[in-house]
Amino acid sequence: MGSHSVFIRATRYVFAATAKTGHDIGELRKDDLDRAAAMALHRERDTSAYKVIGHMEEFADALDRHGLCRVRLDWRCRRKIRPRSLTPDRIEDLPVAVSDRLPSEEVMCALGQLYQVIPRAESVEDATGADRILILVATILICTGLRIGEMLTLPAKPISVARDGSRNLRYARLKGRADDVTVEWYSKPLLSETVEVVEAAVAELCEATAGPRQVAMRAYRHGSLLSRRSLPKTLDTYDIQAVLGLKSRNIVQFLRAREIPFEIVRRGLRVDRVALLKGIARDHWFGPMVPGPVGKGLRLHESLCVVYANQIHHGTRTTLTYAARPLTDQNVRDFLTGRPQIRSVFDRYELVDEDGLALRVRSHGFRHFLNHLLDEGGAPDLVQTKWFGRKNAVDTKSYQHMTSAQRSAQVVQEVFNGRMSGQVVDIAKALPVEVARTFLIARIQAVHDVGPGLCIHDFQMSPCERHLQCTANCKDYLWINGDEARAQELKRQAAVAYLSLKTVKSHGRSRSLMQADWYRHLKTRYEQLMSQLATLGFRQADLVRYVKQEDGNAG
Repeated sequence: MGSHSVFIRATRYVFAATAKTGHDIGELRKDDLDRAAAMALHRERDTSAYKVIGHMEEFADALDRHGLCRVRLDWRCRRKIRPRSLTPDRIEDLPVAVSDRLPSEEVMCALGQLYQVIPRAESVEDATGADRILILVATILICTGLRIGEMLTLPAKPISVARDGSRNLRYARLKGRADDVTVEWYSKPLLSETVEVVEAAVAELCEATAGPRQVAMRAYRHGSLLSRRSLPKTLDTYDIQAVLGLKSRNIVQFLRAREIPFEIVRRGLRVDRVALLKGIARDHWFGPMVPGPVGKGLRLHESLCVVYANQIHHGTRTTLTYAARPLTDQNVRDFLTGRPQIRSVFDRYELVDEDGLALRVRSHGFRHFLNHLLDEGGAPDLVQTKWFGRKNAVDTKSYQHMTSAQRSAQVVQEVFNGRMSGQVVDIAKALPVEVARTFLIARIQAVHDVGPGLCIHDFQMSPCERHLQCTANCKDYLWINGDEARAQELKRQAAVAYLSLKTVKSHGRSRSLMQADWYRHLKTRYEQLMSQLATLGFRQADLVRYVKQEDGNAG
């Protein structure tokens, strides 16, 4: 109704302009329409005037189409300028706003700087050791896009080499509730540009956590932190300091914090061995990192992200080298964002943004960052979904931060780079370069990933005429030439179409069957898919072998 009322208002301006000249509708001229537009620009706000003049142009086109004027109008308002309030994401003027879920450029640069400047720890008590461990964790998160839980449950040696020489990262995905957890192990290929960095970070992290891992191994084998045979039945102050490696002399506070009973004999402490072992057991993590039997689960001594108890407290507590614990998401959160009582790594190293404001980032922001880079690089939605370990492609949309205008501009550029094919591309090739660019910008206003290719139909203007049958000779369908990432989906759909056509032919060459609309539709779809596969060097003979191979695997 809103659009209809604006159209009526536009025609009223036209009739008001012609009333002054005495012209009827058949005598309407361009100068009459110019006067009507001037009246609208004078009376209406910019946004309203823009819409009204658009309907005037539509009205003039309708008069030309039906031949209602003596002279053809072909009218467009020269004073019509699209207001900025209506153009938040035009292709010609892309916005620079960034989603608040994406880490800022200053944050990513600061983390790269910290990776280079934070030194390795010279001793366990060195406070920089905790920072070095956590910056290595952040580096791996940035390069792999793992969830924080997946990162903290990586095995000690997570990287393997595939037959083709690529590197794969093995990680666990946990599902269910805390009391009913199921585990699935996955392998994801590392991005080629990140292999060197990830391998170096994993190797250094494995070395930095070797000591805690050995402690966890002994505790797992013996069922306790210390062997009873190596301890006397009763321990005094010096024995406790020597056995546990404590630097502090406040042994009484240490024992009381762990509810370890003791007695004073001749101004000295006496502690029973059994009571000591029971009390210090609370400092160690005896549970599994990932629940499950051998080969499926993960114990603390098999984990990559394991530290000494209190090692991440930056000198506020004594590091307990007799016990080990897993690195926690709270440790990572404190490192990246801080808390009122805890300064973040950016604050401690005095790193701020260009406005002098504090830098902050969530660990999940790295997942958004890497997904955004892959999306900008043109990775299909299905590839993004699979690589990040998601079940549904719909979830991937939450991690894509390109605006519709940016996507459209990207596709326009890909067309000019010669990477795209489709009916729209064929039309653009026949036009001069500048005209072709204008045509493509006007034509490509929306981009949707539909599996085997891209749809540029603007669903805000009208529904799909082909009911999402994109590969059936649709004028709004585009595809990337030689797109390896979509090869499997193309082969699968082509195989389905091939088998369907083969089934029809095997039931006889009935003329009614061969001339049916659905048969022609199927044949058109098959030809479209094969033309896309041809850019990958995949022909019908290859498809036949593919179908036989799939049948063999199914059997």
